[in-house]
Amino acid sequence: MSRSMWIIVILILISTILSFWYSKNRETPDWMKCKESLFDQVVFKKCTPSQFMSPKDSFEKPTDNSVNE
Repeated sequence: MSRSMWIIVILILISTILSFWYSKNRETPDWMKCKESLFDQVVFKKCTPSQFMSPKDSFEKPTDNSVNE
């Protein structure tokens, strides 16, 4: 590869790494929390929460009914 090609590859690599690094800690915008497309949200005003946006520990904790008194 020529010198200019190496420079382009290195710049692309740096920009990819920086893009990942800075986007890691961002909060998800509200419009991405719905299953519907952005068009459906704006035109039809509906939003079904996505399963990926639910809290991680939203499951019910099991109750221990087998305690002997």
